[in-house]
Formats: sequence, C-alpha cells, structure tokens
Amino acid sequence: KLTPEDLHAIAAQLYVEMLKAGFTSVGEFHYLHHQPDGQPYSDRALTSRYLIAAAKETGIGITHLPVLYAYSGFGGQAPIDSQKRFINNETQILDIISALMKDYKNDPQVTIGLAYHSLRAVTPSMLQQAIHPYAPIHIHIAEQMKEVEDCLAWSGKRPVEWLLNNVKVDAHWCLVHATQMTENETRELARSGAVVGLCPTTEANLGDGLFHLRDFIRENGRFGIGSDSHISVSVIEELRWLEYGQRLLHQARGITPSLYALALTGGAQALGRATGAIAVGKRADFIALDPNVPTLLYKQDDAIIDAMVFAGNVNPIRHVIAGGQHVVKDFRHVAEEKIFAEYERIINKIFGA
Repeated sequence: KLTPEDLHAIAAQLYVEMLKAGFTSVGEFHYLHHQPDGQPYSDRALTSRYLIAAAKETGIGITHLPVLYAYSGFGGQAPIDSQKRFINNETQILDIISALMKDYKNDPQVTIGLAYHSLRAVTPSMLQQAIHPYAPIHIHIAEQMKEVEDCLAWSGKRPVEWLLNNVKVDAHWCLVHATQMTENETRELARSGAVVGLCPTTEANLGDGLFHLRDFIRENGRFGIGSDSHISVSVIEELRWLEYGQRLLHQARGITPSLYALALTGGAQALGRATGAIAVGKRADFIALDPNVPTLLYKQDDAIIDAMVFAGNVNPIRHVIAGGQHVVKDFRHVAEEKIFAEYERIINKIFGA
C-alpha cells in the first residue's frame, strides 16, 4: 500500500545510510510504478520523481533505472496479482524514461537509464525494442540455479549465454549478480566490456553462490558493488565479503589487488556517471576517514584502504562530499534527524503504531 510519499521517506532514509557508509551514488533499480490496485498514476513517472527527489534531498548522486517488468516467467508467462504494480510494456517504460530524461537533462546529479528486471520478466522482442542509446542498461541475470534451469528449459541456453548471443551487450550494460556462469560465459562477458554488479551480502544472504571474480578479472572484466536488498548497507562489508569469498573459494590470499579502485571504476561505468577518480571533469565525490580510528593509526598509502576494508568493525568514514556538497559531517548526515523523523512516521503508519 505504499504511496509515492511513503517511497520518498523510505528512500531518503536509505540514501542517508548509504552516504554515511561511503556510497556517493546509487543505482535505483525501480519497478514500483503503479498505484496499489495496479492502475497507473496519471503521470506514469510519478514514483520515479519521488525517488529522485529523495536523492536530491539527501545529496546522493542517482542513476535512476525504470525497470521493464512485464511477465512472471520465461516465455511470456502472465504476471501474478502481487506483481500488478510493476507491469509495463516497452512503449510505456520508454515513455517514462523519455519524460525523466527531458526533465533532468541539466542536473549533473541525476542520470536516467533503463533496466530489464530479468530475462524471465521480458520477451526477446522487448529486449530489442525497449532500448535507449547511450543510457546505462541493467539486468538481473543468472543469480540462482533455478533461473539457469528455467532458461535452459525455455531456450536451450544459459541466461548469460543467451543474452550475449541475442543482444548487443557492450560497455553500457551492467549484469547484476551473474553468479551462475560457465568459464566460457565468464570469458565472453568480460570481453563484451559490460560491468558486473556484485552484491555480496545479498548474494550470501540468499545463498546464491560466489561469482568467479578471479577468472573474470584475468580477462579484464569490470565490476562494481551494490547493496541490492539492503540486508546490509556498507561499502566496507560488501568489499570484505567479496574478497573473503574469493579467498575461501580458491584457498589463497590477496585474490583481488586494487579491489577498491576496481570497484570505483566499474561502479562509475555501470551508473554512467563521471565519478570514481579525482580528475578534471569528474564529479567532486570524496570520503574522508577519521585518522583516530585505531585500525588506521600509522597506515600510509594503500595500507589505509586495506585497513579500511579489512580491519575492524567501526565505520571510519567521518566526512562525505557528494557532487561537491558536504553531506556527512563528523559521521552524521546534515539532514539526518529530519529525514529519520519522517521515516519513523511512515513506518509507524504502515505498521499501525
């Protein structure tokens, strides 16, 4: 029964937590488009506008990704009742994207892209027709073995294999999860130039498995990290889980040199944003660590990042600048109390307190 106003309050609280955790940009994979009864709002982009407003309120950069979600399973299976707020066809989703692109074209903190929920939620013709040149494109894919098995039953191909064979996947694409891949799929995906969006805490929470990161990087594959289900909202925890999972998988240490830098570069590419480096023409996105955190004492150069990711359980991120705005000061967001009060009010309303 969430209203657009409810979505704004919940998203703003999340974005505050993300900023405090060191995320300066969010890729909002958004498919709650319609009213609770499934009927569209008079402005089909209404819920998108409320989420973008939440990002503007908090200061986080946003790549907003309206999601094309049309079916409940491979082969165009009819959607079920609980999916009625998600459902659009390719024309409707492109209309939402075009309206948002027009309205936010001059806002450097807002990027508009496109997402397909998954191969099971769209048809092959939709993948060909619902496309927007040069915009970031995201898709959930090959997260769990059931999806792989269902895709094999439908097409005779595995999900990543099918996508690479049937769609022009390039550097504008981000394949989210891609956990269940063969060696050949891993190699060919890396060579496509696409980014893989890895969400290690969610993938662990759901028992998805471990991504073949070492092989992917050896083929010059690119990756970014995200929080997905928000079972945890922490740059540090996502990176730590990612590396430790690889060490356990391969029974070796130091699997991913330059882990943090690689995630920055891949994340910026996936979101279509000029971030990820301190350079002319890039957005002014910075974090400043507290030098008095015990695990950071006497650390220099790369050892600072290593200690931030792998040592201790205290968040060392003291200040955050996003898009040139100082949004986290001394560990607190500048609008934290106001945003939490509204979030608390909405949660009390939802649960009847």
